[in-house]
Amino acid sequence: MSKTKKRKLNVRRTVLVVILFLAFIGLGVGTGFAVGVLRNLPDLDTDFNPDVTTFIHDMDGKEVTRLHGAENRIPVDLDEVPEDLKQAFIATEDRAFYDHPGINLSSFVRAAIANLRAGTIVQGGSTITMQLVENAFFIDNPSRTYRRKLQEAILAIQMERHYTKDEILEAYLNQIYFGHGAYGVQAASQTYFGKDVSELTLAESALIAGVTNNPAAFSPYNDEERAKRRRAVVLDNMVEAGMISKSTAEKAKQEPINLSSGSAPKNDSKFPYYVDAVVMEAEKLLKEKGMSPADLYRSGLHIYTALDVSIQEKMESVYSNKNNFPRSSSDVPVQSAMVVLDPQTGEVRGLIGGREHTVERGLNRAVQARRQPGSVIKPIVVYAPALEQGYAPATVIDDVPVTYRGSGSKAYSPGNYDGRFRGLITMRTAIQYSVNIPAVKMLERIGVETGYNFGRDLGLSLVPADKGLSLALGGLTDGVSPLEIASAYGSFANEGVWIEPHLITRITDQHGNTLIDMKPKKKAVMSEETAYLVTDMLRTVVTSGTGTRAQISGHRVAGKTGTTQLPDLPAFRGKRGERDAWFVGYTPELVGVVWLGYDKTTSTNYLRGLYGGSSCAPIWKAVIEDALRHTPSREISRPPGIVTASVDAKSGKLPSSLTPKEFIISELFAKGTVPTEVSDVWVQEEVCSESNMLPSSFCPQTVTKTFLKRPVPYTGSVKPEDANLELPSETCTIHGFGEGIQLKICTDPRHNGELYLANVPQHGHGGCPERYVEIRTFSLNNIPENYCNLPDHQIDSPAGGNNGGGHFEEQHLTLKGNRTGNGINLSWNSVGSGSVVFTVERWTANDSTRNSIGTTKRTSWADRNVQSGTVYYYRVTAVNTHTQERIYSNQIEIHY
Repeated sequence: MSKTKKRKLNVRRTVLVVILFLAFIGLGVGTGFAVGVLRNLPDLDTDFNPDVTTFIHDMDGKEVTRLHGAENRIPVDLDEVPEDLKQAFIATEDRAFYDHPGINLSSFVRAAIANLRAGTIVQGGSTITMQLVENAFFIDNPSRTYRRKLQEAILAIQMERHYTKDEILEAYLNQIYFGHGAYGVQAASQTYFGKDVSELTLAESALIAGVTNNPAAFSPYNDEERAKRRRAVVLDNMVEAGMISKSTAEKAKQEPINLSSGSAPKNDSKFPYYVDAVVMEAEKLLKEKGMSPADLYRSGLHIYTALDVSIQEKMESVYSNKNNFPRSSSDVPVQSAMVVLDPQTGEVRGLIGGREHTVERGLNRAVQARRQPGSVIKPIVVYAPALEQGYAPATVIDDVPVTYRGSGSKAYSPGNYDGRFRGLITMRTAIQYSVNIPAVKMLERIGVETGYNFGRDLGLSLVPADKGLSLALGGLTDGVSPLEIASAYGSFANEGVWIEPHLITRITDQHGNTLIDMKPKKKAVMSEETAYLVTDMLRTVVTSGTGTRAQISGHRVAGKTGTTQLPDLPAFRGKRGERDAWFVGYTPELVGVVWLGYDKTTSTNYLRGLYGGSSCAPIWKAVIEDALRHTPSREISRPPGIVTASVDAKSGKLPSSLTPKEFIISELFAKGTVPTEVSDVWVQEEVCSESNMLPSSFCPQTVTKTFLKRPVPYTGSVKPEDANLELPSETCTIHGFGEGIQLKICTDPRHNGELYLANVPQHGHGGCPERYVEIRTFSLNNIPENYCNLPDHQIDSPAGGNNGGGHFEEQHLTLKGNRTGNGINLSWNSVGSGSVVFTVERWTANDSTRNSIGTTKRTSWADRNVQSGTVYYYRVTAVNTHTQERIYSNQIEIHY
């Protein structure tokens, strides 16, 4: 209330009035008592400062909710108050208001007589000015004593001499209580009728004027009929005071009471978690400005926020639908939190701190919960700093089992969530499928300290104890909040610039003066090239990796999934499940983070088979897709420092002449990081055409092939998935020693070292003596042709024959063949009972030269070296290696 009268109080006159007042109430004492009372009076200037409600606004300036302590007060100027409402109060509370000096002597006489008769104060005779004094200075210390009445009277007179009647009436109408937490006529009007005080009708004005006498009794929310009767009394008072006609009053009495809601309003916000976060941030900002957090509830502030109501409403809708969340295995619900912010400004557009809001200023998981981030931390502390050091999306890391042993520390053996080991893969592939081992190896390359500092620069609340290789997989001491993760990823969408996340944009006082104009901290943490490359790799996650369920038609989404393991504690041994699930995704317009898990992970309360891509990504999509439904697709601009080059996917270097086509990829690079070295991980070697192994001397045919040669050989027992591309290290087992031709050889010294087949009778007598017969193994191309010719080693029975048995006699060899997608398959029947070798011959219509294309002991052959449009001819020869007998198959013709 501003002063318009500065006349100094005439203390002597005031004391005389007090003495007169004392006489009226029967005290019969004089100035000594009055002067004593005067010494303890409140000061009008310093003590009259009523609490005023604070307003919270959304990004468009529209009111979202209000904050107040015990008193919900919204000040209003007197000229905004309808004349009907002013007259209703004057007619009912103080008809002589504009005539008395603060106290109404005639009313006090009547009150004094009644008080004397009763022996105590039963009537107050209070004017509007005295009621204002009571409500402004003594509301917290009510007392119905003569001393208090004396103080109220003195202050009322002082107030009348300091202020005009209209100023006093305005203060009164803004001060008094109307029930349900509403102080002042503006709050009362909105509480009961949901409208501005200036819009009140006569009937509504009469009801509000009548409530203040006893809000609990006369509130229409508590007893509508009683409220109507009280309204009628006020209307009758206005008729008696000549303010309205009787017919007007009767018409107003018939109006129904149209309340703003069916029940008394509660002090509940539509967006409780967002408001809670705003309050936390406002208290911090006010404290930095030297103000008390209590000012938030009593100073009539206007807090303007970044809240996008449409986004927040969609979030509230998604989180209120239980079908969007997994069922719990107990009575404890699976919890979740979500943050949506603008990466260009750091302004938080929407925030949900849990699936239900049960306690005001309770746990807000979006900003207060500290959870293990899992793989969502990889781009922040591993891959972005690696790119800054000159690595590229094409950098190759070997995804094979690894164990780290520090000095005196426990061995650390990271594993992959799917149990796979993919071998030599690029950084992009490692991110795409959220492969753990390459992330740990890359953090080791760039240095743990580098990754730790990078995470701190991007707003993560890391602590020194987090400095370990497990940092790459989100193994943190305390954890991070969804808000921190959102702000970190916002830098990837904002050309590498991190902006401090905030909900408040500015705060003004009740008169519109700016107290705080939010200017968030900004820091260029990485180059725009690095930010772009991270974004491009994270798009792969959504298009074809672990985050495909976050795809939004018409928008290119970048994202990352994350999951954390159950604690390594006895209670969880043998259990399969997860502790936390995450998804963070962004477009140029918005960044969103979703976390899901239990507040406290126990042996019964943990996630079962839920991953970030399956449980969190759909929630993210439901909110962000709705937010972007009217937004044209926009690309993050490609910096001029980004170039494209073809590289070898198994080395990350330029392709060599040996690089197979399927491993030549096109990849993005920051200028200056394109490789200059040629790939050296491919070699050409001869291998057995049948076994694809190193050839032995027994292999009938070899081919030259290209093989992978790992830069660092891996000798572990668990082979990576690309091990089949490597140069074999073992010799052919099909044509090796165990599969060679075993023949009996005569070793008689008279042969002078030459090899002769031994004469071994099957029937009859003679032959090479057993002491000279030795079994040896020969390759198919190195079989001795001649039998022992020593006279005394010959078989003397005509029935026997050299190494008889297995004669072909009248047997037939039938050859068949058919075309396949990758060659011609040949097969034939077996002949003889001894050791038989088959030689395959092939010729064409254009080249009649019969070439042997292979020798085998089997009854089949696959000819892969064929060309389309050619006519091939085949024949097979069977050779008994003991008797040297031969038999030929039929000739076949095949058009390929």
